[in-house]
Amino acid sequence: MFPAAPGEADRVQALHALRILDTAPEAHFDAICRTAGALFRAPIALVSLVSEDRQWFKARCGLDLDGTSRDVAFCAYAILSEEVFVVEDAAADPRFRHNPLVTEHGVRFYAGAPLILGPNLHVGSLCVMDTVPRGFRPDEIRQLRDLAAVVVAQLRLHRTEQDLREREERLRLALRAGRMVAWERDLRTGHATRSENAQDLLGIGSGPISLMLDRVHPDDRAHVDRFSAYGGTLDAVEFRYRTQAGRQLWLCMRAEQTEPDRIVGITFDITDRKVAEARLWRAANHDPLTGLPNRALFQERFREALGRAERTGACVGLLLIDIDDFKDVNDTLGHDAGDALLIEMAARLSEMARAGDTVARLGGDEFAVILAGSPRLEAASVFAANLLDRLRQPFAYRGRPLPTKASMGLASFPEHHRLPDELMKDADIALYRAKSSGRNRVTVYAPEMRALTERRVTVSAQMRDALLGGQIVPFYQPKVCLATGRIVGFEALARWLHPVEGVLAPGYFGSAFEDPELAHAIGSRIVAQVAADMRGWRARGLDFGQVAVNVSSAEFHRPDLAESVLATLQAEGVPPSCLEIEVTETVFLGRGSDFVSAILRRFHESGVTLALDDFGTGYASLTHLKQFPVDHIKIDQSFVRGLDQDGDDAAIVAAVIGLGRALNTRVTAEGVESPDQVRRLRAMGCGFAQGYLYAKPTAGSRVPWLIANWPALDERAAAGTQAAPHRAAAG
Repeated sequence: MFPAAPGEADRVQALHALRILDTAPEAHFDAICRTAGALFRAPIALVSLVSEDRQWFKARCGLDLDGTSRDVAFCAYAILSEEVFVVEDAAADPRFRHNPLVTEHGVRFYAGAPLILGPNLHVGSLCVMDTVPRGFRPDEIRQLRDLAAVVVAQLRLHRTEQDLREREERLRLALRAGRMVAWERDLRTGHATRSENAQDLLGIGSGPISLMLDRVHPDDRAHVDRFSAYGGTLDAVEFRYRTQAGRQLWLCMRAEQTEPDRIVGITFDITDRKVAEARLWRAANHDPLTGLPNRALFQERFREALGRAERTGACVGLLLIDIDDFKDVNDTLGHDAGDALLIEMAARLSEMARAGDTVARLGGDEFAVILAGSPRLEAASVFAANLLDRLRQPFAYRGRPLPTKASMGLASFPEHHRLPDELMKDADIALYRAKSSGRNRVTVYAPEMRALTERRVTVSAQMRDALLGGQIVPFYQPKVCLATGRIVGFEALARWLHPVEGVLAPGYFGSAFEDPELAHAIGSRIVAQVAADMRGWRARGLDFGQVAVNVSSAEFHRPDLAESVLATLQAEGVPPSCLEIEVTETVFLGRGSDFVSAILRRFHESGVTLALDDFGTGYASLTHLKQFPVDHIKIDQSFVRGLDQDGDDAAIVAAVIGLGRALNTRVTAEGVESPDQVRRLRAMGCGFAQGYLYAKPTAGSRVPWLIANWPALDERAAAGTQAAPHRAAAG
């Protein structure tokens, strides 16, 4: 085993930090070995470095070995002392007499000076050996120590040079990897010295500054020239640069004046960053499907257009556009077809737009066109009409025609409002009017439209207050069996007990149901009161049949609708069979239609019956009868009203009654107002009826009285007398 000093770990770490082990021979280390051999007349001289378990010879003379294991190294002892370690006769020294260097290579004499980098950092030795025993004088010890100091200096120089080479290599690699060129400019001569990779990046080497300036974009050239010649500390300049191959780069230059006549700097390629920034800007400001500007960029350009118009006295038109029946395309043909339609509509809008106009997709199926610098409102209206005609032209997707109709709302600056938000509201109000007036048309904003919209908003706010004040209640209209004349159920109709206007029907506040949140609140209030009323009637033993509650399409936005209603019934102890849910076919077409099937089936499975209201006036009624669990069909009153005068209405009513009989589905005629209508309906085989002939909707508190007095009231109705039911309603 070899001896080790207490600071062995630090010593080994210092040796490895030199990064010299196993490196190639170096002339100055070999020269020191030769000098030591000649000076001390020794046949062997070594520069030995002692690592964890071996000694390795950086330089050697007279010994044909690269190194040995540490346990046979004389130098392992030399590094333990600050002084020169001398063995005059190794064969007589018990530490070395069996050492292979002695027994195999004939070493008898050894003198080694430790190579000391710092306190306790002895990394090796400079040693001389001889094959005969000999002494070592004090002057020779000093000389060997001096030579060892030269070796230590060379070791430090090796480390410094290696660090420098590594730094230069790292700099070279960093410049190459970062696509950077280091340079300095002599302000007296204009000569620029550039790093060697300048040829690769810029296509130029060192030379006059004009070599670079000639390739800088003309709009940036003067700025770059001033920048690279400016005294003092500089920030940065970004500019466009065209390579010899014709490719345009974006470069950034940073510089600093280090001497009165000298500026040093770095130029680096920022093309990727600029491309990424452009890509991010486009992604942030354009619709990914159509490539049109999105809402954010639209708003920016809209403000800019209005600002220019304000300064120049020009006009700006704003068109908001919705594709009609777009959801039907998605639902029937799939979203791929919907996407194709959006792309086609975007292309048509862009095709019709003029230079300076902006076509944008605001989201979903909503587009906008900014008519910047357009003529007056009349001309903008003509443009919108032409645009609508273009959108109406046929378009096929995979061999199937798609509807390309649209509704448009038009507002104009300065005819209407001047502020962007207000003008946007104007166009939106006009679009709403176009859609509510039948769609597939252009509507120009008029001030009275805003008044109607504000009224709708006001009604919604009042409805919220009315809900808090308990003013929204159900009124009940009886359903009558045409065969027996008996009440078989009621329809609960929402009423607003207005403190000033009296009892208001949905004709006044129906717009509130367009708000899903408000529709849900109204619906929940009605269901809760109906359940409470049914609990009270059941407690009194009244036979009220089933109570039907209308559920708006907006309420179907909530997938837990059925669970909420059933929980309300359970809380009141009312069986689900006492309730009927009435829906119109708009439920199947609304935004919540994805949930409709599951909700209706949950109702059906629980025992709640389902009625399809206003049958015949909606879309694909027969399809809905097939797809959904409908128990009850209600013939719309518009057909019943013309039963006696219109043969078509009579035919439709007869057909619906026959359909109900074939499907084993109950049929109720709504809006019955005369005994003649009753007789016609009975003759056609209709089972049930409701309408003013029997009773107007009445408060829940009057239902027990109505049931108790019904036989007499029904006789009056059959005779054509409506006064008694009206009095009941009034009570």
